[in-house]
Order: sequence, then C-alpha cells, then structure tokens
Amino acid sequence: MKDRKSATPELRSRFRLFALHERILAQNPDGKLIDIGAITKEAEGHVARLDVGEISTAPQQSPRDALASLSELLSFDYLDGLFTSIAPTEPHALLDECPSVQFMLDEPLPLDEPRRDPGR
Repeated sequence: MKDRKSATPELRSRFRLFALHERILAQNPDGKLIDIGAITKEAEGHVARLDVGEISTAPQQSPRDALASLSELLSFDYLDGLFTSIAPTEPHALLDECPSVQFMLDEPLPLDEPRRDPGR
C-alpha cells in the first residue's frame, strides 16, 4: 500500500465514512453522499462490507473501528469511481450523531504533469 503521507497537500482529498442504520455512507470533498455498503454486528465484532468489489474488514470492536479499518483498504481511484457511478443519497438522520471517520487519499497526477519532489 502506498504511503498516504507522501503526497503534497494539494494532491490529497478528504473523504468521510459514516455508519447509519447498518449501511455505510461515503462523502467526498464536494459533499456528495453515497451509500456504498453494509456494516453488520457479528459474533466476533462489527464488519464493514462494500457492495462493489470484494472489500470487507476483519471484525472490529465498534462501528467506528470498522470504518477506520475500511478506510485503510480504499484507494482514490476506487472511491472516485463509486462517486461517479452511484447516485447521491439523502440520510434519514443527523450524520453528526453517527459513528464516522475522516481520512485523506492521494489523488493521482494527470499523465502529462510531472511529479514534484516533496523535498524541494
């Protein structure tokens, strides 16, 4: 997995995941909110599973821990593709009261743009 701290700040995007009524909602930097998967409580703990692809977490102690674990499995290209293909959703609860995590993902540079040396 790529080091998430290696890119310059302008090449990073902030995303947020929420656990709401056994569903996982994702929010992009533009504020678009989509439903991307399920979060369930199993005997071993809370598990997050995405609807697209075979991405799931190991059991975690809490919904927030499951979301944090899930965020480590996501790439910018994968998540951006979901935001392009899934219609926005409207939550039926206050998101500020739901378990959530914020995380940053590196945006890929366009092919015609040279990569900058972060040490300069």
